[in-house]
Amino acid sequence: MKTGTLKLGLAAALCCATAAAMAQNPFVGTWKVDYSKSHITGNTISFTPEANGKVRVTQNNRSYSFKPDGSAATNSMGETEHWTRLDNNNWKTVTRDGSENVTDMLKVSDDGKTLTDTATGTKPNGDPINATSTYTRTAPGKGLFGTWKNTKNSNSSPNSAQIEANGENGIIWNIPEIKASVKLNFDGKEVAPTGPTVPHGLTLAATKTGPRSFKLVEKMNGKLLWTGHFSVSPDGKTLTEYGRAPGAAAPEKLVYQKA
Repeated sequence: MKTGTLKLGLAAALCCATAAAMAQNPFVGTWKVDYSKSHITGNTISFTPEANGKVRVTQNNRSYSFKPDGSAATNSMGETEHWTRLDNNNWKTVTRDGSENVTDMLKVSDDGKTLTDTATGTKPNGDPINATSTYTRTAPGKGLFGTWKNTKNSNSSPNSAQIEANGENGIIWNIPEIKASVKLNFDGKEVAPTGPTVPHGLTLAATKTGPRSFKLVEKMNGKLLWTGHFSVSPDGKTLTEYGRAPGAAAPEKLVYQKA
């Protein structure tokens, strides 16, 4: 009888400790992006002709080459892309990554000053992809070639962030739309996320920077891809992310509201 009572008491204590840890973790919850309060423009992308009909695309510190004839090329994240040049001002690329397929239609305006990228497809969970990015030319070039600065974005189906407590010093970050997850401790150690679209070699490392904030570092095969700083508002309703890739012209700001 005493042994059973002791076990029940320990179980109750553990449940209370777990509940307390979750209550004290300000990051726990489901978060949705509020684009009206976010700022995710300013980055640049360039297209440069190379020998043998190839094209090099460079964005921040990432770069790769492709042939615009529909053949397969591997981008800097390990995804397979098929680029097709329809004419000087219209290009198409199909990106295949596990169960996710995305088609981008790139169109240069008649005056050559604006580039519009319209992306459609299906996410691993079956949700649609509908996003548009607009760029303004910042360096001379003909058709798609040249350098472009991102000036506007829209996304009718953004991913959400579902965050759980990972003990008293960490989080479990889930992105249900792409079936991805990562279990992080705030100790700065690199961890590989899991999911059908997660590229091999991708790691994340988190470090606590305050009672309601942390730093997140993303690398690909040991090379720095992105650094972000996350903070939760005092009322616990807003999660703000400031992130920057090496070589980016300006940091991006994403504001999430708790669902």
